[in-house]
Amino acid sequence: MPFFDSSARPANGASAGGPARSLASRLWYADSPAGSVLQDGARAALTRIQGPVGRVESAGDLEDEGVGVALRRALAQPFAVFTRPRMEWYGCRGAFFHNDAHYDGVLFGVWTLCGPDRDLVFPRIDCRISATVGTIVVFDPFEPHGVLAVGESRYCARDYQDSEPNLFLGFEIALTPEVRAMFGIGPAYEDAPTLSSRVAINPETGSFTTAGA
Repeated sequence: MPFFDSSARPANGASAGGPARSLASRLWYADSPAGSVLQDGARAALTRIQGPVGRVESAGDLEDEGVGVALRRALAQPFAVFTRPRMEWYGCRGAFFHNDAHYDGVLFGVWTLCGPDRDLVFPRIDCRISATVGTIVVFDPFEPHGVLAVGESRYCARDYQDSEPNLFLGFEIALTPEVRAMFGIGPAYEDAPTLSSRVAINPETGSFTTAGA
């Protein structure tokens, strides 16, 4: 399976709803074309993206069995069976570096369905995934990430002022013991930086400073 294995210094994640844990030591990615029904839904959701550049915007959630079946077929086994039924459309015209520390007890996934070629960049672990139409990425929501123009490593708002938006199908995978083992998630490390919603992430570079960093 196409995993990216991180060699970065270990770190932890902590949300308001649960205890600290280690960040995933790997992420998963693949390319899978979406069928016409899913693409039609994505194009309709795309018309609802009206927000400013750099911010990831929700275009509505959905629980559609047909979409769920298509998603599970596109994902790797065995973690496909742990995908939660609620999904959400997300759009952006580039995205500054951030994390999603409010997602507790899950891995987060995005399936690129519309828009220009972009790179999904994870600066802490020095990982760049080419996010073309059909790309699926599953990652730890505590991990800082951004959506940048191809080849760029720094977010600059003016680069996206006149760009077309991208549309993603967002989904969650429950952190079962099997998923934790597959993605290298364990108890919190001692003397390691901890990412949470209270940690400021530099929107241009993805860098951060915490106690123990």
